[in-house]
Amino acid sequence: MYLDLFIIQNLIYDYLILNGVAILTDEKMKLSRLSLGLIMSLVLSTVLFMVDFTSLAGGVPIIVLLIVFSKGSLKDFITKTLYFYCLSFILSGSIYTVSHFVKFNLTIIPYICILMGLAFVVTLVYVLKVRWLNDQQLIDQFIYDVRIFCGATEIKGSGFVDTGNHLTDEKTAMPIMVVPKEMFGSGEIGEFLEMRSIASWSTGYSVINDDQQRLLVFKPTLLVINDKVIQNVLVGVVENQFHDYDFLLQPSMVRSI
Repeated sequence: MYLDLFIIQNLIYDYLILNGVAILTDEKMKLSRLSLGLIMSLVLSTVLFMVDFTSLAGGVPIIVLLIVFSKGSLKDFITKTLYFYCLSFILSGSIYTVSHFVKFNLTIIPYICILMGLAFVVTLVYVLKVRWLNDQQLIDQFIYDVRIFCGATEIKGSGFVDTGNHLTDEKTAMPIMVVPKEMFGSGEIGEFLEMRSIASWSTGYSVINDDQQRLLVFKPTLLVINDKVIQNVLVGVVENQFHDYDFLLQPSMVRSI
C-alpha cells in the first residue's frame, strides 16, 4: 500500500469512527481536539506501519479518545472505547461484505471512495444530532420541577418558563402560571376546588388576535418550584394540553431560584 493512500484511508476511517462514537454517546466534539486526535492517530499509525510493528496499533484508539473527548468518568471512557472498537469492526466488515455480494474487487482507491461517501453521511448525521442536543439543552435550561398543593392534594410535573408570558390577574396583579385542566383529574375543576375550600374567579386576558378571553384562576395552598416555596402566584386553568411539559411558567416566578 502506498503511504499517501494509507494516510488518507486512516484519516477518513478515524474521522468516521469518532463521529460515530460522538453520535452514540451524545457528545459534542471540538474541532481543535478532533483535529489533534486525528493527527496523533495518523502519526502513531504511520510510525507503527513503517517500522512494521502494527501489533500495537490496537492501543492507538485509547490515546485518540483521551485527546478528542473531554474528561469524564471511567465508565463513560470505557463506553466510548467499546463503541470505537465495535464501530471499527462493523465498518470494516460491512464494506468487505458489500464488496463480496456485489462482486467487485475492493482495492484501496474504491475503499477510500466508499469511506469518503460514508464520511459525508456521518458528518450530516452528526451535525443534525448536535443541533438537536443544543435545542434540548436550551429547553432544559427553562424546565423546572413544579409541585402544586391544593389542600392535601399534590399535583406535580415539569414547568416550562415562557419568556414571552407576562400573564397577570387583573384583580390582584399576581402572575399566573398556566395548568391544563386534565392535571386536576377528570371531574369539574369547580368541584375540585370547592371540595378543598379554595376560592376561584375569572380574569381577562388577550390572545394573539386581541380577542378578550376569560381564564379561571385560583391561589394554590402551596407552590414549590425546584424545592423552593414560591409566594403570590396564581394558577390559571386551560382546556388545551402541553406536549413536552406540564405547566407554563412566568419568568418572574423563577427569578429568585
